[in-house]
Amino acid sequence: MKKSELAQTIIDGDADGHLMSTILDFEYKDRKRELGGFLAELHNLGQISLLSDANLEAIRKLEHNEFWMIFGVLSDAIEHVADDYLSVQQFAECLVERAGNDGASNTPFVSFVRWCEKHPSQARKIVIGAKDGREDCQRSCVFALQGINDFGCLEDFLKDSRAEIRSIGFRALGRLKDMTSQDDKTAVDACLSEIQSPSSNDARNAAIEAVFRIWEKQPRKAKYRQDEVIKFLLVQPTDEDLVRLCAMLFYHKNSSTGQTINAVLSRTQSISSSFETASHWIESALTWKDDRWSFKEVVAFMEAMVPHFEQPAKSKQFHSFCEWIWEEPANASYLFARWLNSGDFSLCSFLAEMVSGGDKGAALSLHPQDLPPKAVDQVFLARKCIGFLWLHEITAASILLSLVEHGHPDAAPEIEGLLWEPLLLSYSSELRPYLEQQATHASPTVVRVTQDLIARHAAYIGGLEQAQDLSELEPSNEARRAAAIKDHQRNTDIHKQARKMSVFGDMFHTATMLYGRKSFSLVTGADGKKFPNITRLSEHSYSFEFPRLSVVDPVGFNGLLVICRIEQRKIQ
Repeated sequence: MKKSELAQTIIDGDADGHLMSTILDFEYKDRKRELGGFLAELHNLGQISLLSDANLEAIRKLEHNEFWMIFGVLSDAIEHVADDYLSVQQFAECLVERAGNDGASNTPFVSFVRWCEKHPSQARKIVIGAKDGREDCQRSCVFALQGINDFGCLEDFLKDSRAEIRSIGFRALGRLKDMTSQDDKTAVDACLSEIQSPSSNDARNAAIEAVFRIWEKQPRKAKYRQDEVIKFLLVQPTDEDLVRLCAMLFYHKNSSTGQTINAVLSRTQSISSSFETASHWIESALTWKDDRWSFKEVVAFMEAMVPHFEQPAKSKQFHSFCEWIWEEPANASYLFARWLNSGDFSLCSFLAEMVSGGDKGAALSLHPQDLPPKAVDQVFLARKCIGFLWLHEITAASILLSLVEHGHPDAAPEIEGLLWEPLLLSYSSELRPYLEQQATHASPTVVRVTQDLIARHAAYIGGLEQAQDLSELEPSNEARRAAAIKDHQRNTDIHKQARKMSVFGDMFHTATMLYGRKSFSLVTGADGKKFPNITRLSEHSYSFEFPRLSVVDPVGFNGLLVICRIEQRKIQ
């Protein structure tokens, strides 16, 4: 369609009250055409009334998918229209309101800022109206100040005695471009003054966000008065303040020094609510390759948050944290030794969740400096390891072996007993080869323990094989298996007879899948002819080792696991 034809179609659509439908039709047919600037051009020439109340009402009535088809076009048109600020503002607000909570919902306001840049006289009218107390101007004054981009104009808002005007100034602060270093210092001074003597909660919150925006633009080691601001905020913070600071670490990742991050993490441990929210912001902000973040401080923070979660913590909720743990063996050693030794049910369950989300059969060795010094604490740690990690026999065995190697000699006999029962008595298919591999370990202690375990296990298996012919164990496994096959066949025959007698049997097609390398079926084409359809079948296999003790001694085995999970240290 030629440009003149396109223009006439749009003009006719607006005259008939169907402008949105006309735009939608063009978007369906050709999304490559840039209609935003063209709509603004027709509006500026007076040929259509893009910002009319009728079109605003038509936008509100659009279906969800229809609205998002033309959302980008209408947003792009805002910065190009030539009209009074009130009409442009109402149009942008209508689009944002209709977009709801979508991540792109603020796009019209971004275009409105560019419109203010192109129309500074209209933007100054908004500023004057906001100072005069006009509500509509106060709603859009932040965008007008951004468009004007004059710190001197904004500074008047910061010095105003009215809380709502100061709040507008702080919200625009940090969004200005080309601020000088002296402007930054003046702005930070104003923010600190507001934080220390707030005119309102809204103005104080706006000042907190503004000062982080300013720090983000400054060099990493030259954050003007950051220590003073953070120290004052952390003297007597509310839970809302602490959650807001955690959010600032995410939204403005380059704004804080390592000292500030550690101070926020440490102080937030005393929070009394919003545990999941604070943890979410820290997890989102966490960058483990950034040397400003201390692993031990983050562990202490998570240690204070996780026990208060309403639902158990999942590894997928804390991907960055878990990645940091498995990236360095020293980190995993520190965390597992600390949390297993704490005995906290929530923390130990979170460790089991982390292992489940990692590599199957991952070995984990505890370093000597991470172990508790007393033998009784090392035994307690080992029992917690059995209680929570028994489904991951390689991980649990590697932790216990490191306890035997580096731990207290008085704790070794009991830990070796746990390696034997329940671990090796329950699992052998993967654990036995792992222990044989560890038998070549450089540590004489580990070699002695693993060789002893392997010898005991070989004797145990040999005894089981000899016991197969005992009359007390009749019927034999073969007889039990034959009886089970016979029962299964009888049940299958009963089901077949039942289907034949059912009045619904002929209503449904029954297909039987046979084992093989290919599947064969006949397909009827459009002309009624049948042709074969052959599909290759691929092999899928999996294995699962059922703990032997859960069969031999289910009550005692489950009782041991429960006790290892819930037992706590004696209070001295």
